[in-house]
Amino acid sequence: MPQTKNTMSCHYQQLNEVQHKAIETLLKLKWSYRKIAQYLCCNVSTISREIKRGSTRQIGPNKKPYVIYFAETGQSIHEKRRQACHSVDWRVKAPLFFELLQEELRKKYRVHSVDSFVNWFKIHRPKLPYPSTPTVYRYIDAGLLMIKNSDLLAKLRRRVRGSYRKHARLNKHILGQSIENRPPEANKSLKIGHWEGDLVKGKRVAI
Repeated sequence: MPQTKNTMSCHYQQLNEVQHKAIETLLKLKWSYRKIAQYLCCNVSTISREIKRGSTRQIGPNKKPYVIYFAETGQSIHEKRRQACHSVDWRVKAPLFFELLQEELRKKYRVHSVDSFVNWFKIHRPKLPYPSTPTVYRYIDAGLLMIKNSDLLAKLRRRVRGSYRKHARLNKHILGQSIENRPPEANKSLKIGHWEGDLVKGKRVAI
């Protein structure tokens, strides 16, 4: 006999395969929808809709039809709907936008940047869908377009801003080894050359 209390925190989540099988088992035990909802820690309307979706019409021994819930049917419907609920690629929703964008930004002499082209398309094609500027940059970084970061010279010079991460200069000019890599005995300054002042070159000559 399953327990009627559940120690899991109640929050919205989609039913999984284990919960579908639990619903089928509890319905055979003549549990009410509300009692099943309390056991699975979800809303009673969720249980009601799930049973309605996963129920099929059967013919009994007395040739009378009846409706029964099957966990496999509910799980199959759930998986089909999950496959159809993903977002559509912007390259499919706005093919004209990306065609004109790539044509414009690959010109030798161009007047538009990514941001200005998005605004231009918004004004001149108000009835057509178009992505946002950050979305276009994400597509470029992911290599989904013919445009590369090397085609956007201003982007290469731009420093990454934000308090959550620091800008790493990959093209930093390194002039020899750092003073932090000197041996530990140099910190005692016992020999000539261990002082930092010995490395300073100026007009004055030490006597």
